[in-house]
Amino acid sequence: MSFVMTDSQEDRLVEALRIVDVHGDVAPPHVQDPMTMVIRQRALIADLMRWDDRSGRYVLTGTGRSRITARHRAPGAVLRFKPRAELAGAKRRSGD
Repeated sequence: MSFVMTDSQEDRLVEALRIVDVHGDVAPPHVQDPMTMVIRQRALIADLMRWDDRSGRYVLTGTGRSRITARHRAPGAVLRFKPRAELAGAKRRSGD
């Protein structure tokens, strides 16, 4: 089963994971709206959170924690490095 998440869905999921980290569930137990239930199921299926019998609440897995922190990282830039000989040749040509 494969599904594509849009940025807004991803943002909702990450916000829900933050709430799980603090309160132990996506929403209070009395909230049973469909979106909350979908987010909870997606997080469980993707192994982002699990039920902890000892504490009686949901807890984040390592994958869930990394999903939260990954949203704060800036995208990496790919740099092209040129050999020194190529750079030296370019400098000489520009001065000709």
